[in-house]
Amino acid sequence: MKRRIIETKSSHTVKVQFMTSSKNEYSSNWANDETIVTVPFSVAGVGTMIVIESKFTGKKMLLDVGDGTTRDLFQQLPNSSVEDLTLIAITHGHFDHMGGLYSLLGFLRMLHRKSPLDIIMPQGSIEVLGIIESFREFHPSTIPFDIRCHEMKDGVEFNADFFRVKGFEVEHFDSDVPTSDIVWQPALGYRVTIGDTIVAYTGDTRMCANLENIVESADLALIESTYRTIPESDTRAHLSREEAEQLATLAKDHIIIHQVPDWVK
Repeated sequence: MKRRIIETKSSHTVKVQFMTSSKNEYSSNWANDETIVTVPFSVAGVGTMIVIESKFTGKKMLLDVGDGTTRDLFQQLPNSSVEDLTLIAITHGHFDHMGGLYSLLGFLRMLHRKSPLDIIMPQGSIEVLGIIESFREFHPSTIPFDIRCHEMKDGVEFNADFFRVKGFEVEHFDSDVPTSDIVWQPALGYRVTIGDTIVAYTGDTRMCANLENIVESADLALIESTYRTIPESDTRAHLSREEAEQLATLAKDHIIIHQVPDWVK
């Protein structure tokens, strides 16, 4: 396995990107004195999940829970206590960002998690709420932990024990396929504070005013980049590589994620 280690602006920060033709081509790690950020896997239309860990407490939160989340979380953190996961922040209801939620809840139930789990999401994210309601319906008396749902609006903050999260409304169409009716997907980007470290995450979005507010001066910006070039359609739902790299200049460091895989032309 080949690695390229990049020293960033802070002498205490190292970002490791795995450069192979396998799954690890779409994985990244980043760390400083306070936090560890792990992207086990992120591919547009397949799945994205990001782990943020506090070095001081060992507590963890997830940004998005796309398909394969339980597998990737187990592989990346095999010795982690299920009680260390304190918060899940979901950007929107598309399957590649929340499709792994049901299996993750089932995994935590199987391992007899006891502490409450907070899940934040955009207001009106019916897909996320539907999965949680179904899980509760199928296991009405055998879920050993409380699932606490929080619908977020633009500019609202949520404080967990070790993570402070602020949501920013972003512009994401429900589909790239042109239709007579334009449908917006409830979508948020997040700005997460861990100690003095700020991790920004755009989620899926086209260029919009709030992106600068999310990314500005962040220690690490995780920026989606689905399109290889800027499409002509006014209903486009994502950023291009050029737009993502331009946005990245506002942050102290960045990782480009959620790219279309090389085998898709």
